[in-house]
Amino acid sequence: MHLNSSIDKKMTTLNILFKTTSLCLAMALLVGCNDNDDNDSSTPAPRSNQTVNILAFNDFHGNLEPPKRYVEAANPNDASQTVRIPVGGVSYFADAIKKLKAQNPNNAVVSAGDLINASPITSSLFLDEPTIEVMNDIQIDFNAVGNHEFDRGTDELRRLQNGGCQQYTSTAPCQINKNFSGGKIQFPCS
Repeated sequence: MHLNSSIDKKMTTLNILFKTTSLCLAMALLVGCNDNDDNDSSTPAPRSNQTVNILAFNDFHGNLEPPKRYVEAANPNDASQTVRIPVGGVSYFADAIKKLKAQNPNNAVVSAGDLINASPITSSLFLDEPTIEVMNDIQIDFNAVGNHEFDRGTDELRRLQNGGCQQYTSTAPCQINKNFSGGKIQFPCS
C-alpha cells in the first residue's frame, strides 16, 4: 500500500508538471502569433508583386554553331509580309537571353541538363571547354546535370567545373585556352 501511494504521488507531480509545462508552451506560442510589432495599430505597407522570369533551356549539347535554319515570322514593319529569322547556335541564343534579361532584371537563367557532351565537333573536339566558356558569359544561375554530363566521367566533369588542364580522357584538354578556368556555373553531384 505504501508503494502505491508513493507511485501515485510521483504520477500526480508529473501530471502537474506536464500540464504546467504544456500551458506555458501554449501561452508562448500564442504570444508568438502576434504579428504586430510593439502592438502598433498602424496598417502595414502593402506588398508589391514582382515578376520573375525563369529563362530555362535543356539539351544544349555544345551546339555552338547555327544549323543554318530559319523560321518565318511576321515582319514587324509590315504585317502583310514575313521575314526569315535565323535560329539555333549560341550567338542567337545568347542574344535572346540578353534581350529577355534587359526586359526584366528579375530573372533566373536555368540549364536543365545536357549542356555538354554528345556535342558537335566544334565543341567536342575541345572537350566542351568552348561551351563552358560561352555559358560563363551567358551567366547561368542554376544548372542541373543530365546523363550526358557524365559521358567522360566524373573527374572530367569536375575539371570542366573547376578548371585546369589535367588529362582524364584520350583527348588533350586546354587546346584553345591554356589557362582554362572552368565553369562559373556549378555541376551539382560532380
